[in-house]
Amino acid sequence: MTAPRHTADSITDDALDELYANASKGWRRGDDWKARAVAAEAAVARLTAWCDELDATARSIGIGKDENSGIVHPVAANIRAKLAEPKEQSST
Repeated sequence: MTAPRHTADSITDDALDELYANASKGWRRGDDWKARAVAAEAAVARLTAWCDELDATARSIGIGKDENSGIVHPVAANIRAKLAEPKEQSST
């Protein structure tokens, strides 16, 4: 059964407090998810930069599979492939 829908004339202090508590919980959850997303984006950026360095080092010493593609180190290529794979969506 759903809770009664309050109006400005019928809402009680307790019901209003409950609504604010529920909204606050949702805002905190949103803030937590945003922080996790920002941290994940930063980690991907660091990993991508590391792959760039690995490729540059491999190029400078003349190793690699495909000079034309710019991806010359197999480890960097594998990491880039994994980062490009679609990810499952979490429901939580």
